[in-house]
Parts: sequence; structure tokens; C-alpha cells
Amino acid sequence: MKGLAIIWAQYGPYHLARVAGLRRVAGSAAVHAIELSDRTRDYLWLRPGAGCPVTTLVPGAVSEDLGFWKVFFLARRALAEMKPQACLLPSYWPKQSLAALLAAKCLGIRTVMMNETHAGTARATGLAARFKRRLLRLFDAALVGGKPQKRYFASLGLPEEKIFAGYDAVDNDYFANEARAHRLNVSGLRTKYRLPDHFFLSLGRFVTKKNLETLLQAYRHYLNASSLSQTHLVMVGAGPEEEKLKHLCRELGLSVYDKSRADSTESHARAQSPVSAETAGVHFYGFRQIEENPIFYALGEAFVLPSLYEEWGLVVNEAMASGLPVVVSHAAGCAEDLLELGEPEGSDRQNEQLSIEAQTLRSRVRRNGFVFDPRSSEELGHILGYLERHPQARAAMGQESARIAEKFSCENFGRNALLAAREALGTSQPEVHRSTGINQETLIRSLGK
Repeated sequence: MKGLAIIWAQYGPYHLARVAGLRRVAGSAAVHAIELSDRTRDYLWLRPGAGCPVTTLVPGAVSEDLGFWKVFFLARRALAEMKPQACLLPSYWPKQSLAALLAAKCLGIRTVMMNETHAGTARATGLAARFKRRLLRLFDAALVGGKPQKRYFASLGLPEEKIFAGYDAVDNDYFANEARAHRLNVSGLRTKYRLPDHFFLSLGRFVTKKNLETLLQAYRHYLNASSLSQTHLVMVGAGPEEEKLKHLCRELGLSVYDKSRADSTESHARAQSPVSAETAGVHFYGFRQIEENPIFYALGEAFVLPSLYEEWGLVVNEAMASGLPVVVSHAAGCAEDLLELGEPEGSDRQNEQLSIEAQTLRSRVRRNGFVFDPRSSEELGHILGYLERHPQARAAMGQESARIAEKFSCENFGRNALLAAREALGTSQPEVHRSTGINQETLIRSLGK
């Protein structure tokens, strides 16, 4: 393979890290990074000094506002100049993705679908579902998140041997190294960011599907269960639900600490008192760039993702790479792959079993955390209480998280992207991609042919 292109609507930290991983394993094969625009409505990513060169089709535009034909012609022109043999594309919808797909097809370029949809997030029915099946035929292979995503696309008629996992990856080394460094400066960072001594962490957009109301209700249950509960809840993120969430906090009798803005009146009012004097409550830190997020992972006790539905949940990858136990809704697309069945190595099994209040929670424990029903705030509240009382189990789960995260590296993304591209070209080597492991040197040599 002489070269391949990889297209996303906008390149953020996740995308840059994956392309870097792909380039590290691609050998002599050229990798062309293309984005539709450098802005989107939902994400406020910055990429100062990005080491990965990216071709932007429409600089300054919002990707969701781009017209079909504009994307089609610009993508076709860029691909014609780059001459890749295969192109990895972000699914077949919305219309901008479809335009890029058709641009590649009209040039005779083989296409690989990148997708993280699973049965729990699929919305198409009737005619729309049939149209979806037809669109899938335009792809020559697929790179998806994990087991639920593979099952879903196989059920739509995509041959299983053409579906590869490993799409969802973050820069594990970055988060692991940053978290390790920040833990050497705990006192200074707690003072600078006015972080409580102990806290559960939520990080992500404040939108309905994230189910943050249930998290707040669960936190209220956790506090009600014991007058000795001292672990706070830190929420990093922003979005349309923010004021609604703060209002719910007050309805539930939860102390609210707004630390999202330097000029916050509430922040100034509390700045004179030490953080250790703050009553256990909810701290809002606003949206933070990737450079700051490892601080919150490093100092947190556990990470919580309560989504009602979630294609994957990359923040779970980040938290795990940072060495945190994770508590994840079973509706999240990552739960089956990232939370391994079993109990954490080295934990006190007898104490764990005796301390779990509800029998149902015994089926929720995993090696690196818990899964839970996103509609049960009581269940989540019990899990939070358990994690607070058992620091030894938290530590064991955090170690397991770091171990499991290594399997979902950007290099793993790159290897499987290359395998998918070779499958799309009809040049896959069975002895490589059907084995349980991938011989990287053999794969790179084959790509140079």
C-alpha cells in the first residue's frame, strides 16, 4: 500500500493521537490527514503546535454547516491530488460524511467505515434502516469500537471478516505520564484549582444523554447513607444542561461550588475559606482543554459515566489510562470491552462481598470498577458508598484500569486501521489478521508491497 487518507469532520486531540499512532506503524505508507473544517458546534478543541499536519478543506467554517456539494467537490479534489489507495471515513451520515464517501468512491478509492454505533444507539427504522443497509455496501471494510459494534454491523450484513475493532483510542501514554507527574504535586494542584481532598469525577458535555441528573440524585443517596460521607463530586464540562443541573443540586440540598470562572461571585465568596472546610457538595469546573484534564483524573477517587446511551465514551479510556477505577453505565458502548469481568487482583474479596449493600451489586463489580443501570440512582449511590469505604479496592481497580487501557492504544488503532485498509483492497493476509496477536514487522513489510 502506497498511501491512505483518513477523514474526520474536525481534528481534535483524539484524532491527532490516532493518526500519530497510525503513522508510527505504517512504515513507508503515506498517511494523509484531512478534516472538513477546523470548527464544530459541539467541541471547543484547540490544537496549538499540533505535530500532525492536517489538510483543512474549509478553514474557519463550522463543519455542520457545510453543504453536501461543497464537501463533495473539495474532498474529491484533495483525494485526487493525494492519490491514496484507501480512505478511512467517519461513517455515512450526516450529509457531509456521505459527500466525502461518494467523493472517494467516484475516484475508485477503496473505503473503510469508522463507526462506533451499536444496537443501543441505532435509531434508523423502516425505510431508513433499509437505506442504511444499502449505504453500508459502499464500504469495503469497517473499523469499529469493540464487540457491541461488531455485532451490530454484522447484523446489518457487513461480513464479519471485514470488521475490525480498535477505533476508539486515546493517547494512553500522555494521560498516564501526566497523571503520574501530577500526583507528585498533589498539594500544589489542590490549592491552585481549589479541589477538595477527595472527590468522584464526571467529565464531559452537559447534554441530556449524559444522564447527569441521575448522577446528582445518586450523589444525594450516597450522602444520605452516612453522615460521615466526605467525598465531593467534581463535574468538569459545559453545555446546555448546566443551569438545570445547578438548579437540581439546590433542589436536592446539595452544596454548589461554581469554579468554572475566575470572576465567579460564588468562587470569590468562598475563596477566603480553605477548601477543606467546604461541606461535601458538587463542584462545577466548566470546560477544560486536554492539557488540564489529567489534573482532575490524577486527583480523583473514581470516574463516573452515567450515560443513558453512548456510542463509546472516550473519557473512560482517559480515566483508565490515568489509573482510576471507572463506574460506567451498561448502556455505554465501551462497557463490554473496557470493564473486564471478574474482581480486581489483590483486593480483599471477603470484605468486598460483605460490604456491598445490595445483592444485585455483586453482579455489577468488574476488575477495574463497576457497571450499573443508568436509570437507578440508588444503585449508583450504593456503588459510590462502596468505593469511598474501600481504598484498597479502589487502588486495585485503578491498577487494573491502567493494564486494560494498554490494549486500546493508538498503535492498536493504527494496526487495525491498516488491516481494515488491506481488507478493503483485497490484499489481507490471513496469517496476520486472524491470529490473536498482530506481528507488526510482518504487517509493515506487507504494506510496502
